[in-house]
Amino acid sequence: MGTAADLETPGGGWTLVVPVKALGRAKSRLSRALPPAGRRELVLAMATDVLRACAATPGVSRVRVVTSDPAVEALARQLGLDFVAEPQAPAGGPELDPLNTALASAIRNLPGPVGVVTADLPELRPDLLAGILAAAARHPHSVVPDRQGAGTTMAFWTGPARFRTPRFGADSAARHLREGGAVSLRHADPTGAAGRDVDTPEDLVGLTGRSVGGATATTLRAGSGAHDARVTAVSATMVP
Repeated sequence: MGTAADLETPGGGWTLVVPVKALGRAKSRLSRALPPAGRRELVLAMATDVLRACAATPGVSRVRVVTSDPAVEALARQLGLDFVAEPQAPAGGPELDPLNTALASAIRNLPGPVGVVTADLPELRPDLLAGILAAAARHPHSVVPDRQGAGTTMAFWTGPARFRTPRFGADSAARHLREGGAVSLRHADPTGAAGRDVDTPEDLVGLTGRSVGGATATTLRAGSGAHDARVTAVSATMVP
């Protein structure tokens, strides 16, 4: 991931970082349900809704998009984000963990509390995120596990920058909790929406009847390129 974009609002507060993987590599597990073009459209739609929700959440002063994909950069520009160059990884060896390296760079020198919010949470709403941030503000480090309890959909830090260590990837929830001393914020979202990321065709089916963001709802209704009958049966509604 090679660029970042900031949206700043006055008054200080949280900085939220949203990583978006290069579209050609994103959501490969959805290949049973969507061809490449359909996956690309869905990833962009979910990212659009997550970015809008983050920017509209009370207490958020800045949203930063981390990506290496030109189409995601174009999306952020459409949403009014200004781009800045991210530092390149230092020479002298392979970069073993590009996602966490990019996230660590993006949050290293930011003032105030910071969080990472994944871009595949189509049910995210500003009021829901505001409640999670209020809970996160009470802890030096906290996370929202995914619905299986293995992954992490959100991570937050309120303490000194030197303690901000992203641990996304396999078994990230356990590593954030065990190695990073994080507190689980599962209780802060009784709806479970903050843990329902979309990675598989079954996750898409799970959206049936749920309220999702406008961009995601439009994409799902269009059924662009879907070749799995279970996906075409999804009937998502738009978040007000």
